[in-house]
Amino acid sequence: MENFLNISPQRGIWSRARSALLAFRKKTRCISIFPNVSVFAAPSSTLSGDGKLELGCKWEGLRYFPSEFKLAENAKIAVEGHFYLMTGCHLAVNEGATLTLGSGYINNNATIDCFSSITIGHGVAISSGVTIRDSDNHAINGNTMISAPIVIEDHVWIGLNATILKGVRIGSGAVIAAGAVVTADVSKNSLVGGVPAKVIKHDIVWE
Repeated sequence: MENFLNISPQRGIWSRARSALLAFRKKTRCISIFPNVSVFAAPSSTLSGDGKLELGCKWEGLRYFPSEFKLAENAKIAVEGHFYLMTGCHLAVNEGATLTLGSGYINNNATIDCFSSITIGHGVAISSGVTIRDSDNHAINGNTMISAPIVIEDHVWIGLNATILKGVRIGSGAVIAAGAVVTADVSKNSLVGGVPAKVIKHDIVWE
């Protein structure tokens, strides 16, 4: 692995992840991998940045659920801030794809499948059960654009069980309502909801 990240296993990381951990040789900042995380990292994959990713962590008093972490051939992760991905997650950066993380958190049982490019900004709050996926994986009615980048800008709140699909940009300060399916761009400081998601209110502020 290149340009990253002393991996710091937390409290008895599972043995099935140990071989992957040995591949991370550079000692800079770290990615902390918590118990019950299954790790696969291809030799040509890279992790970079000055931030820290806490992968598979849990809230106090709860337990660790099975989590998955995959970096395929030539996959890239860049970590620019302190980012938490809670337990029960599925994170896969597929061949040749790039995932960029700023700061914030993604709550339990989230799914991130990156086939092209996913960028998540700073101060982002993502609720439980959210799916972020930048590819359809199959052509529909001859449409050849199967994958397209997703950009989630700073200070975005994504509600429970929402789905973010390929090719969308979510503007800074936006809120995505619980259960929404986002298939088009979301303007900054707007609230959207529904299937597919539509604007409910403009010029919102959330804390």
